[in-house]
Amino acid sequence: MKKIINLLLLIIIMGIFIQIGYASDNNIPVRVGISNNNFNTYLYSEIEFNNAQNLVIMDTATGYTAPQKDNISICKITSENNLFRIYQDGELVARNLTGPILIRAVSEDKLIPVNGLKRKGKQALYRGYIELTRSKKDISKFALVNVLSLKNYLRGVVPNEMPVRFGLEALKAQTVAARNYAVTPRVKAYEEFDLCDSVACQVYYGANTEEPLSDKAIDETNGIIATDKEDKPILALYSSTAGGYTESYEYAFSDPATKQFPSNDIPYLTAVPDDKKFHPLDDEKSAEEFYTSKPEAFDDMSPYYRWSKEWTKKELQEVLSKTLIAQSKTGFITPVLVNSDDFGELQSIKVLQRGKSGKIIKLEIVTDKNTFIVQKELVIRRCFQKNAISLPSANFVINYIDSEEPVYKFNGGGFGHGVGLSQWGAGKMASLGYSYDEILQHYYKGIKLSTIPATVTQFKPYSDVFYAGKKSDMYLVIKNSGNIKSFKITINEKEIDANKLFRNEKSYNLSHYLIDGLNKIKVEITDETLPSEAQAKVYIVVKEADDE
Repeated sequence: MKKIINLLLLIIIMGIFIQIGYASDNNIPVRVGISNNNFNTYLYSEIEFNNAQNLVIMDTATGYTAPQKDNISICKITSENNLFRIYQDGELVARNLTGPILIRAVSEDKLIPVNGLKRKGKQALYRGYIELTRSKKDISKFALVNVLSLKNYLRGVVPNEMPVRFGLEALKAQTVAARNYAVTPRVKAYEEFDLCDSVACQVYYGANTEEPLSDKAIDETNGIIATDKEDKPILALYSSTAGGYTESYEYAFSDPATKQFPSNDIPYLTAVPDDKKFHPLDDEKSAEEFYTSKPEAFDDMSPYYRWSKEWTKKELQEVLSKTLIAQSKTGFITPVLVNSDDFGELQSIKVLQRGKSGKIIKLEIVTDKNTFIVQKELVIRRCFQKNAISLPSANFVINYIDSEEPVYKFNGGGFGHGVGLSQWGAGKMASLGYSYDEILQHYYKGIKLSTIPATVTQFKPYSDVFYAGKKSDMYLVIKNSGNIKSFKITINEKEIDANKLFRNEKSYNLSHYLIDGLNKIKVEITDETLPSEAQAKVYIVVKEADDE
């Protein structure tokens, strides 16, 4: 009986932790690993929460809830002998708890403060709830996981990934890209959570960094993602500055499973020039002309649009003799360098292969002891460090100045991997009057913007909420693979008679039925002659896709 009561209590608490709403972003939970102040670990042996009088702390294994007292200041939770202990203002109140431990605020107007954790110089605060779950790799430690709705997650991501001064349309483009990445990350590197809170995934700083304009961008793209021609959410990669020319996926990333590089191409993540007059930069002459000049481009206002780095030959030799050891562990340097003494005297550096944007994907470093082949843009950037900082990008040309003290000078452009959306490019496009969908469709080729496609059956209707502005051009798409003859479609409490249309066409213009703001839609199958397995795919698309 006690176990049943504890289980019911847990279900009630879980229900309180995430407020499930009607809109798509509220319906999708996200699990985010919270790192320390230096962003170099996600595992803890102890953690503290201040304002503990406003927190409910519970062990999910037993249903035990820590005493709530008005005068509690600090709650400390530790991992000792592979079990959790709970202290309140230094007093041990519980031991031998197996966890996971859940922490939530006592009411929706309260947030969860992690003691000593800072984000943007402020006390870190979190919505939703915190889960302390034991690490599968090191059971003596635990992960700090923030579980919250996708909407509230985005509120802590968008203003930290893009300056709000870039404007509403740029922020809306960033929001869609961030929403896509949350739904479809490139890799799942952690067992205890879905996403990390740093640049290794996308930057999430919690509730204390939210901004009104980015909140508006989230509301006005509610539930909208970018999808490919098969209606699947795209891998929406983005970086700070592309330098005027984005790169194709296969020339920047290795295959996550096989480590193959270059990897297989992704059609919507192909190299895109900001101006049609820009030709591919995969040869040395074209790359040098482009990166030693400043042609007008969408991200030309970025401080990293063009940059240069310089080393004496002796300085660069010393840098490479150390960085090649660390980067040899990636598997993209041959032969492997283990000892600095085996590097030798630097003789030459030669580019062997470039991507379409001029990104170096393979180069040769020759010394008097060996010839090293270095591949992959991130590895290359981390090899050529200046003042212990990696290069902004791998889009650069090498100039060797043979003088009394020889010098290597690199002229380059861009910051980051350069695949997909350029954040600085989105900012300028917005200032020039481009809408968020136009920005996204510039950087991701052949995509459409839609709500997440859902399957409709006789027993499961489609219900959703989406935002429409005064000039929105929205379409309802039904892919009727089950030969369904009749549907009931209701939008904003008005029924649409579109059955004949859906027997012959694939999409329906909703413009006449939309209101400015949030719109509710419901699609039901009313054909009672169907077998139970009959189904259709339904979604709302922003502007009619070319292939519809």
